[in-house]
Amino acid sequence: MVKRADSLLREMEKYLPKMYKSIMTIYTELGGEREEQVIREQYELIDGISVDFGIMQKTRRAYVIKSNFVWDDIGSFAALSRFIGNYKGNSVNGNIFLEQSENCCVFGKDKLIIGFGIKDLVVVDAGDVMLIMDKNKDQEIKSLVNTLKEKESLEKYL
Repeated sequence: MVKRADSLLREMEKYLPKMYKSIMTIYTELGGEREEQVIREQYELIDGISVDFGIMQKTRRAYVIKSNFVWDDIGSFAALSRFIGNYKGNSVNGNIFLEQSENCCVFGKDKLIIGFGIKDLVVVDAGDVMLIMDKNKDQEIKSLVNTLKEKESLEKYL
């Protein structure tokens, strides 16, 4: 297993050198006092490119193996909702109570989240931030995050 991870890291160093440098910086701080701060700093520096585009489509060191399984790229709340519990026609995770609600994705943390008479919403309790949005706009979340980054007073929540 270590050999495979080393191979992936070598390919990342070759094709995504900035990402590789950030990941190595994070790695050196894991478990330390500055771990969280360094993760936040380095995350800001990492380009928003997936490993499949940044490495897998370029490398000559990967193999494709024919297989038969269900695949879903969990890159949206809609996709993620297919993998969590179903409660009265809603996708839920956490301490959730919904009544007269339909087609919602609700991700709880510590608090009890109660939904009454709601429809087509995504609700995410992330501790110090609560996201509530129209379920049909989940592909626009990156644009929302970019807008929030421009607001200095909100940056600490990202």
